[in-house]
Amino acid sequence: MKKVTKKIGLLYFIMAETMSLHFLGFEALASESSGGWRPIYDEVLLWFNAQEIERIEEKKKQAADKVTEINKMVDESKTRFAKIKDRIVEQGERKKAEIIESAQNQSKMMLENAKQRIDFQFVQAKFILRKELIDTALNLAMERIPKEMTPEDNEKFTREFLTSTATE
Repeated sequence: MKKVTKKIGLLYFIMAETMSLHFLGFEALASESSGGWRPIYDEVLLWFNAQEIERIEEKKKQAADKVTEINKMVDESKTRFAKIKDRIVEQGERKKAEIIESAQNQSKMMLENAKQRIDFQFVQAKFILRKELIDTALNLAMERIPKEMTPEDNEKFTREFLTSTATE
């Protein structure tokens, strides 16, 4: 677009030069002290330069407007980015709290499970110990009773047994 505008400006310039040569005559170019053509030439160039300056000023204004718009968009983007960042941090904090709570619940369950297993093992150990104590006591009794029992004791136990079964 810029090249096209320059070409059009150049075309206008060439046309103006051609017209000035036509009106002023070719002899004006040959003379060094031509008084009549220079002011017209200056006026034509001033007119072209004024148009060029206006065009450049308009482009400058458009560029400034674009810069202002872009700065506004950047500010809005920064605000939006800050909001998104805050939301992500907030979500992260919530997720972190959920993970911590879940881990705490899981550790409580693991501790209770371990306590139940320990209690069960303790009950089993007591049962096994009681069984072994009873077995040991019976074995000792089986070894000692025949050695220490007298025939009178045997008769006494037999009578007591018969008496208890007869009453039933």
